Amino acid sequence: MNLAVFISGTGTNLKALIDAQNTKYFTSQINIVVSNKNAKGLEYARSNNIRCLISKDDDEIIDTLKKYDIDLIVLAGYLVKVSKKILDEFTVINIHPSLLPKYGGKGFYGMNVHNAVFDNKEKISGVTVHYVNENLDDGDIILQKKVDISKCTSAEEISKEVLKAEHKTLKEVIRKLEEEECAH
Repeated sequence: MNLAVFISGTGTNLKALIDAQNTKYFTSQINIVVSNKNAKGLEYARSNNIRCLISKDDDEIIDTLKKYDIDLIVLAGYLVKVSKKILDEFTVINIHPSLLPKYGGKGFYGMNVHNAVFDNKEKISGVTVHYVNENLDDGDIILQKKVDISKCTSAEEISKEVLKAEHKTLKEVIRKLEEEECAH
């Protein structure tokens, strides 16, 4: 599969995917990285000779993704709601730092999720990879992984534990989708 990875921040999930690609963990290729701003994570793409597009324009994004024959968009810390226009053209998956449907939806991203999990004294958190539809954090779940956070004493510690699981889970989902594609 030809992948487009969308990011808005530091790009650690992008780095995990690039590492998985470079070690042949999966056969898919990251053809382009898209960001809504000049995100720090674009450096991972540039240092691995992967094209970058910084744009907020749906038409420009769609045209570019079609040009590079993209099969799947992977949202990896992309903090913009994907438009219906893009969803109509491409299959999109997202990684979310909680066990959806808990701690999902408007306002629940990044540290907001981990703060809520910590404030509610949860003992288990986790990560969800799901298909993206028009409603935030609402699409069909592809894979969830639980993370024991019972020993975490802060939202920051929860964030670190969940991020480790994110890095593993996202590459597993790419491989799972490849296997499903081969089975058809």
